[in-house]
Amino acid sequence: MHKRTFYAAKINVHENIFSLELNEIINTHIPRVIMESKPIKINSWNWSFTDVLQMQNNNENILIGNVTKSKFTSQKVKIGDKTEKRKTDFELAHTAFFVYDPQSEILAHESTGSISAQEFRELFTKLLSRDPMVGDVVINPIPVPQHIRSQLLTIDNITHIGFYLIHPNPGKDEFNSYQDIINDAGLKELVIQMENKDGFNVLSKQASENKPEFISSVENGISLVESGYGTIDVKGYNEVIVQGKRKDRIEKSKKKFSSRKSVRHVILNEIDNLSLVSKLCSFIKLSKNKVNSGDEIGK
Repeated sequence: MHKRTFYAAKINVHENIFSLELNEIINTHIPRVIMESKPIKINSWNWSFTDVLQMQNNNENILIGNVTKSKFTSQKVKIGDKTEKRKTDFELAHTAFFVYDPQSEILAHESTGSISAQEFRELFTKLLSRDPMVGDVVINPIPVPQHIRSQLLTIDNITHIGFYLIHPNPGKDEFNSYQDIINDAGLKELVIQMENKDGFNVLSKQASENKPEFISSVENGISLVESGYGTIDVKGYNEVIVQGKRKDRIEKSKKKFSSRKSVRHVILNEIDNLSLVSKLCSFIKLSKNKVNSGDEIGK
């Protein structure tokens, strides 16, 4: 049975984040751009939204459709007892399916052999950002919940943490976390580089072995990344004892982690379209609420 892989991502209004029409951009203009489906040409391929439908799921409007790459090409055809290449009458097309929930701004999108997850997000971004009413958007993958924290705890000596954050929508729960970090500086983007070549402590004074708690700047940053407002890169090392002929020695075992490589996803069997949409809507809801069981809905 054919299996399909879908990833979770967050669509963030970026250029017009402080606009008084922010809610209209999210609820009206982004869906409009997806529905209008004007193609963009990159190299020899035409990229566009296709097969787009607006429908309801649990009394909320969602959009479903494909990101499609297409072009005219020549194919070998058989004519009598000979073969020859002829240009096709229609564009050859490769598609990757998506479900978009404007209420949560979360996108569940497919990755295929022809359209990778990163390529999908890049093209979705370009197709939206060229509309003057929408302006530049940033689409960030949503990481596996709690995975960032568990990875941090596997590194004994953390030497570098890099947060690359964008401004959440005013009114969102994550807005306060962002404001706490930047002290109301009014930034659209924030890059935090925490570095110490000898390692530094990321746990709070209240942390214990059974209940690890991170310092507020790290915890707030992780919360923003988990909500699709940025990424985190971590570097460090563990000290390991290496046996020698005369005496043992201590060596540094390098460790690193990036949230870009731990994207939340679900693998679904090939099913009818209505069932597929229903499962992806559940996946979106669990991704929004950061529930671990979200990756099990396809089983």
